[in-house]
Order: sequence, then structure tokens, then C-alpha cells
Amino acid sequence: MAENKKDNRARSWRLVVYPDSAPQNWRDILDEENLSWVESPLHDKDKNSDGTIKKAHWHVLLFFDGKKSYEQIEEITNLINVPIPQAMKNPKGMVRYLIHLDNPEKYQYKREDIKCHGGADVEQYFELSMSTRNCVLREMMEFIHDSEIDNYDDLIGYCIKHKEWDWMDIAANHNTLAINKLLDAIYQKHHPKDDSKSVTLEERVTQAKEMAEKGIKKSVIADTLGISRKTLYKYLKK
Repeated sequence: MAENKKDNRARSWRLVVYPDSAPQNWRDILDEENLSWVESPLHDKDKNSDGTIKKAHWHVLLFFDGKKSYEQIEEITNLINVPIPQAMKNPKGMVRYLIHLDNPEKYQYKREDIKCHGGADVEQYFELSMSTRNCVLREMMEFIHDSEIDNYDDLIGYCIKHKEWDWMDIAANHNTLAINKLLDAIYQKHHPKDDSKSVTLEERVTQAKEMAEKGIKKSVIADTLGISRKTLYKYLKK
């Protein structure tokens, strides 16, 4: 009786393209294969554990209507001289990783710099599930509390300036009432008071960045400012 073989084929594959090894026209080569594919921004600010900058690279995702074997994908990747391709079990997570959206400790690339080719569409992968939405809401509320934001306009202004579109969606379409209650509670807690002593969100962000530029450890900065590490990562976001 023949043994059952594991099906290693997949509809979605990912690979890494390095500028110094791929041909200059690597995008044209992929396009000529009539592929549906997605290209990340150039990752040239990723860091190793020791703080050194990683080798610049692009993440590329390939999408197919049917399953493709490793050998079939390798025929494509050999054309552009890239390392071993890998099947994607979680396309949504990988699409969001193109800009480190769910990894605040990593450099945050711009969503608008993602490039889609051959009719690929990634918008669906940025829609939040209920569980993710709850996590984002908790993250937002922690940030609001740490930053002592007491004005809805300041919150939305921060979202726009720093392109926090998930936060914007939560604040405008899903949990507006809960967020407004928190903002109002913070306002009531701190008013009336001497406005000359109040510290704005921008002042808090500037203070955190100045401390980081001096080489102060993130844990020390967070403790000094009385904020969480997640909030600090938001402050230091470029």
C-alpha cells in the first residue's frame, strides 16, 4: 500500500529579494511571468539583535489561483537569483509584516509604499478581526492613559500624523463611545488645573526621543516617563 505523502504545495509563497544579487529588472521578470504578486517597501532599516543594520531587502509575496509545488516556484525564483522560497501558511500575517504593522518593536514602514502587481489586492488583509480589534483597543487605551490625552482631536491628530490607520478605524467606527469616556475621565481628573504646567502629547514624544538620542535605555525612559514599553515604541516611531 502506497504511503500517503504530505502535500507541500501552496497557493501563496514568499521570498526575499536582495538589491545586490537580483538583476536590476527583477520586477519586469516577475511581471513577464503573469504573476499576481506584492512587493514590500525596501527594508533598509531593520536591525539585528546587536543593533547593527540588516542587509537591505524586499519581501515579495506570490499569489496563485491553484496550488504550486516548491519546484514550480523555484523555476520562477531562479530567474531573479533569490534564496529559497517558502510557502505561506498565514498570508494575512505576512502581508501585514511587509510594514511590521503588528511588530511595534521593529521599524515601521509605510503602508502606501507596498506595491501590488498583476492585479494583487492586499486591502482585505488590513481589515481587523474582532480579536485583533480588541487588542488594538487595549493598546490605544493604554497609550491614551499613559499620555494623559484628554482631547479627541489630539488623538485623531496623532493617528493622522503617524498614519495609525488601525487606531483611526477603531476610534471613528467601532469604539468611539468607550474612547470618549476615557478621554473625558482624564479631562475631569486633570481640570481645572494650572494650564502652564500641563504637558502636551508632542512634548512627551519630544522628551522621549531626546532621551533615546542620548543613548538612555528604553526601559529607563519608560520608567522615567511613567509609560509602558508599547507606548514608548509609539513615541519613538519615525
